[in-house]
Amino acid sequence: MKKLIIIASVLLGTFGLAKAQSSAKVKVNVVLNPFQSIEIGKGETGANLDEVTLEYKNAADYKNGVEKVVPKQLKVSSVGSGFRVKAELRYNGVATASLNKVTGNGINTVDANQLLAITVGNSAKMDVAQNMDFGPVGSSDAQSSVLDKELDVKYSGKSMDETMVKKLLGNSGKDTGATYTVDVVYTIAAN
Repeated sequence: MKKLIIIASVLLGTFGLAKAQSSAKVKVNVVLNPFQSIEIGKGETGANLDEVTLEYKNAADYKNGVEKVVPKQLKVSSVGSGFRVKAELRYNGVATASLNKVTGNGINTVDANQLLAITVGNSAKMDVAQNMDFGPVGSSDAQSSVLDKELDVKYSGKSMDETMVKKLLGNSGKDTGATYTVDVVYTIAAN
């Protein structure tokens, strides 16, 4: 009987403690929003990723063209869909379709598509124009989402014939070259 009273006391004490406990309920929501971002990537150590120079040094360069691949130049994120990288040519902040002379004695501007082509990631090589569209990459649903995907960019200086060389160098002497420039402004959009 003594054991029964002790067991009953323990059970009553346990139920008494259970009733004395309280609880608090917290609802946690996780909200996922689609977005796109593009920025200069990490690239290779010591690489200057925001300036690319294509230099013609010899007859083979002029006949065959020159190329420069910039590994991991762009870093893109696209959550909620695939993406497309777009590019616009600008000079001094103004949209253009030309390369502009900054040094030398040749013509002041030349159609960019006569001298330059660009490849972004696995896209096809594209002659440059005022507005370019490198895409689509992936589908238009969340299954094509990427975070911090780094893309290589290849810049191709096209081959030139004697007529083009004469236009670009003008009446420069043997020790005077010419430099033409344009800014390529990359943006990202959803598919």
